[in-house]
Amino acid sequence: MGLILVGSVVATGYMDEQRRKQEDIPPAEGAVAAVLSPELQPGLKVYEEFSCATCHGLNGKGGVHNFNSQTAQQIPALIHVADSYTKPDLIAKIQNGVPIEPKLDTNGPAPPLRMPGFKDLLTEAQMTDLVAYLISLKPKGENLGF
Repeated sequence: MGLILVGSVVATGYMDEQRRKQEDIPPAEGAVAAVLSPELQPGLKVYEEFSCATCHGLNGKGGVHNFNSQTAQQIPALIHVADSYTKPDLIAKIQNGVPIEPKLDTNGPAPPLRMPGFKDLLTEAQMTDLVAYLISLKPKGENLGF
């Protein structure tokens, strides 16, 4: 079941990319970080290759609507993962995914989108690169005081 969900996410991202090319739609403003250090490029490549932006948005700045999800009915942005997760915790989250998305209204339907686990899809090097990239997304000079 998880493999089907991952395949659907990747296929959706691919189809959207092809549609944008066909319709000559330019990338969204800020689609690529203005200055991304060379050591973060592999992580961005993993983010793009596995269609993370399809749900989490370009540069991790915000996701798509996820009806009845506790996360403000949206797929969470990733720009603050450095504030919420240690590297091992973030790796575990990516590997295991979110099998059950908590409901905003417990009497309502289950949110239609959830994060699949990528444990068997990413190599250790890809995971390391992706985590480094995600941690780099934190807005510079911003301290939430947690």
